[in-house]
Amino acid sequence: MKKILISGILIYLLNAQSNDAIITMYKDQIALIKQPVLWELESEQKTITWDLLPGGIVKDSPFLSLKNASVKMQRLNQDVFRFSNRLYDYLGKTIDVELINGKGISGSLIELTDRTITLQRKRSIISFNRDRIDYINAPGLIENIVYKPSITWNISYEDQPIQVEGDLIYLSKGFDWDAIYRLILDETGNQAELLAEAYIKNNSNLNFNNVAIQLVEGKLKQNGSISNPPIMMRAAPQTEQGLKNERLGDYHIYELNENINLLANESITTRLYRSKTISFEKTYLFENDERTQKEEPLAIEYQISNSKNNNLGVPLPQGKIQLFQTTSNGNVEFVGEDEIRQVPKGSTATIISGRAFDVIGKRSVVNYDRQKKSEEGSISISVTNTLPQNIKVRLIEHIYGDWVIRNASTNYRKEDASTIHFSINIPADGSSTITYTYRKEWK
Repeated sequence: MKKILISGILIYLLNAQSNDAIITMYKDQIALIKQPVLWELESEQKTITWDLLPGGIVKDSPFLSLKNASVKMQRLNQDVFRFSNRLYDYLGKTIDVELINGKGISGSLIELTDRTITLQRKRSIISFNRDRIDYINAPGLIENIVYKPSITWNISYEDQPIQVEGDLIYLSKGFDWDAIYRLILDETGNQAELLAEAYIKNNSNLNFNNVAIQLVEGKLKQNGSISNPPIMMRAAPQTEQGLKNERLGDYHIYELNENINLLANESITTRLYRSKTISFEKTYLFENDERTQKEEPLAIEYQISNSKNNNLGVPLPQGKIQLFQTTSNGNVEFVGEDEIRQVPKGSTATIISGRAFDVIGKRSVVNYDRQKKSEEGSISISVTNTLPQNIKVRLIEHIYGDWVIRNASTNYRKEDASTIHFSINIPADGSSTITYTYRKEWK
């Protein structure tokens, strides 16, 4: 429906506004909101109401903590006015409908579905799709309209205070954050500039003014309900420019250094850490299975040690990483994108940026013999490097079952029960060939 008109009622939908809240955002599109609240009480007033709530509030999550009163009962009213739902109240009554082609129709509403509306007229019954409707005009006035969700509490106190204040804490959907990294490579050496940022999203219908934002990295258990870590268990913050990085039990929490305004359906980007100059190790990968035969450009892998020796040694949240490269004239160009998992201190981040135009691998099965109780394959792998510099190459071979390697032309490393690695160095404008034979036997 493009327009919905109700006789005698004109509704303006405005975003509500929250002040001075604390929002703790998790990476599963949910947030914990701690909202300071205050009410001026009239004589013997025993009920209080709050309606500055986002539409995604988790129904069973709100709880109110008051400083000078206690809560006896809480009611959450989400019976918000929606005309499409109220149309059921008009079954059997006459309504006016205008279609998108300008034709007006009046009749008694006798059927209503998600897709159609059916009217009975003096001599006919007419049914049409709801997406053909321009507007509906229904008679009468609707009383006691609830425009937005609200929570009402029955409270008790000994000596009636003039004010009651405290904190309303609840969970809500519609909030999310992601880590975004920009790695600016200097390919003349092995250094790069790493920018770590947080992309914060308020997809709710609520504006937040002067809000303190905290971001939690770590997967929370969700099994019908949402289980949160302790809210305020903190260690001393690190002296790091950007967001404060602290521990939250078994999780990491990042806190903005200042309160901000975060409007409904708005996103912001801010630094997690200051810009860091780091070193990386670049390797070209050629990965294959037992009987694969192919010729293709090799994948480009960057490995970054998350250590103090590499100007890092900080927890790196899971997120997207974009790779850029400086050119000889000083320009910065986009050269690839990948995802990294959580990288604890002391671990290594591995990034694949794409495939190399000037480094080509060719794999051939030069001999294959399968018998009743055995199998044997001879493999030849050649890599050609037409770049003007030496490169490191790792050949990853997957072999399944109970196997042994014979006649390998160079040393290899067994990674696991089905993987071996060959590491080789290839000079500028050069090539290298590796051969080996695998054999399997079974009863």
